[in-house]
Amino acid sequence: MAKASRWLPVFKEFAGDLRIRSKNVSATDDRGVPFVLWESQKRFLTYLAEGLDDGIRIFYFLKSRQLGITTISLAIDLFWLATHKHLDAALVTENEQNRDKNREMLRHYIHSFPQGYFGDDFYIVKGKDNVKSMTFSNGSRMTFLVAGTKKKAISWGEGSGYAMAHLTEVAAYSGSEGLSSFEESFTQTNPDRLYLYESTAKGTGNVWHDRWKLAESDPLTRRGHFLGWWTSAENIVQRSDPRFARYGKSPRTREERELIAQVAKLYDFEIAPEQLCWYRWRADTATGDEAALLEQNNPWTAEQAFVLTGYSYFQIRLLNKYGREIENNPDQHGFQAYRYSYGESFFDMKLEYLPPDEQELLDQVELKVWQEPMDDGRYVIGMDPSFGEAHGDKAVISVWRCYADCIEQVAEFATNRVEPRRTAWVLAHLAGVYKDCIINLELDGGGYNVMQELDSLRGQLKSDLYADKVRTKDWEDAMGWARWYLYHRPDSMGKGYMLNFKANYDTKRTMLSGYNGAFVTNELIIHSLWLIREMQNVRVDGNEIGAPESTSEDCKDDRVFAAGLACKAWTDWRKPEMIALGLTRQRVADENDGKTPLVTQRVNNLVYRFMQSLDQQAREAEFAPIETWRTERGL
Repeated sequence: MAKASRWLPVFKEFAGDLRIRSKNVSATDDRGVPFVLWESQKRFLTYLAEGLDDGIRIFYFLKSRQLGITTISLAIDLFWLATHKHLDAALVTENEQNRDKNREMLRHYIHSFPQGYFGDDFYIVKGKDNVKSMTFSNGSRMTFLVAGTKKKAISWGEGSGYAMAHLTEVAAYSGSEGLSSFEESFTQTNPDRLYLYESTAKGTGNVWHDRWKLAESDPLTRRGHFLGWWTSAENIVQRSDPRFARYGKSPRTREERELIAQVAKLYDFEIAPEQLCWYRWRADTATGDEAALLEQNNPWTAEQAFVLTGYSYFQIRLLNKYGREIENNPDQHGFQAYRYSYGESFFDMKLEYLPPDEQELLDQVELKVWQEPMDDGRYVIGMDPSFGEAHGDKAVISVWRCYADCIEQVAEFATNRVEPRRTAWVLAHLAGVYKDCIINLELDGGGYNVMQELDSLRGQLKSDLYADKVRTKDWEDAMGWARWYLYHRPDSMGKGYMLNFKANYDTKRTMLSGYNGAFVTNELIIHSLWLIREMQNVRVDGNEIGAPESTSEDCKDDRVFAAGLACKAWTDWRKPEMIALGLTRQRVADENDGKTPLVTQRVNNLVYRFMQSLDQQAREAEFAPIETWRTERGL
């Protein structure tokens, strides 16, 4: 196949002879109006050409609304079919309406060229143009497929191999099975192969978000490109327009400056005052659902595109504010990183510290600690268990210190590589060092196994059989104050309680509603950027609240549910007792008179020593002076 740098001028000449139907310009005849490329379409072609020059054949274009990307993509489809003989191609849409619309647009493109433009080599074969396929005289064929938006069927993706495919509005596809089946039909060797995906975001957790993350992880065979609202020729207010005097002359806000700087850095594009004026005008005049759609349909960056789209359960702007606060203030939100070595029994388990130069391996960081346990601290622990299946849901243990007016995150354990029995050991460890704690455990997903194992460990810690091991670990008082959360139905007149928490739609909604309420009223002091990111994933879809089903590890909600369980334990049990005592966060800090450690101070003796044998501690004491801070603090 010819280099893109060679075919691109040919395509531009081809596009110059093409006529399209436009809502903005009236045509003088049936051919339509000239195809004048917008900035968004020029960028599309540049990205495509550069990628093809680099040997890339799979492209993902994340777009804002009304940028003409489907229009230019269909022109590429026609050009590719006309210049490559015997090419099997497919056009995939999310529904039949858009299938018919795009098929008609292709037919219009062909008939818009002057008579004899293609000579005798390329035309639609008579009698072979229907809703299923379109066959051309050079032996190439376009098959029309509908992925569907509701029915989760894989049959649409089954079929013969394709050397070219154009998939539009991928985010609306019903599920990953059909798309994965379709992608298996792609050829890996045909030099004329080309696969174009283009879609708006529609939130995280869908098949489109999965493909976008795949492009990030595999840049050698795939490319992902973002086309924002600022690439549209229509999104502009000229200085002569009366709106510019109202919306275009005031100084940029801090948020606008940050977003404009991000666009310049990430996409090498300077947003003009006329464009910013348009965005301000649209934001000021939008009402109700239209205001929400403005952000969803006109994101500034790729990250914002996925975050702002969809029906988010939590306030996206507030989440972004929290995220920036954590990222920009590492001294206040820094953590100590650990991973566990489990062994065959609870007493064989060890805790390994990961120094800062190894923390880049974040997949190995199971336990993050922001604040050491305090003897006078009162804590809640929420746990969302899992069955320990790799790449599945994570087991998360979320630890928070309680006050009358807020709770502060102090530790977080998360992994999907450990089965319920061993995560119970971790829960026992954390409940032992954060002594005065209430544990709220989700019973489904391995929760019953965790509960049984933890109760068994309580017995072992009190047994004479394990007395020596308990003394070796400084564990005589372990879990003495830890207790289970007691759940009571709010609409029940009786005194009956059940241990821990069993989620259904009503209880989950109530629990998350309480957590969201605490979030918006600043009663949560969050240190985990990973928790913030998972909160961005949570959506409301009918009777479901949570992250959409996805194979991506970035689209989970386990940390959110663990934090929500902890928050409910605080609301139901800890908060009333601390209000009665007047133990606000400020009062506790004042009473400690500077003795309360900052969140950046490190884990104390119990956390560091618990899982280590005495001889290991002795050996560590001989290490370099960089470790002296531990011995000075009794570590």
